[in-house]
Amino acid sequence: MSSRQKRYPANFPIVIRQGPEMLGATICNISLGGGCIMTDHPFKKGDTIVLDYTFGQTRAVVMWSMEKITGLRFENELTINGLHNIRDLRVSA
Repeated sequence: MSSRQKRYPANFPIVIRQGPEMLGATICNISLGGGCIMTDHPFKKGDTIVLDYTFGQTRAVVMWSMEKITGLRFENELTINGLHNIRDLRVSA
């Protein structure tokens, strides 16, 4: 059984790709293994999406979705450097 990883606050825009669709979203919080986004697009549990941000992209699976908030699990955990880069975006945004 794994415990929930430390989540860090975030607040910056990203682009979500789901198939050919490109959607706007905002990252609310992030950890090595997942995060939470705000978007007007409704997702379903199990949907696979790609998060595009300034320096890369991450594939994720929707774990839950409630109104405009969606919880994600990254298919591959972020590296510590990747997490720090994303946290730095929050500081500079």
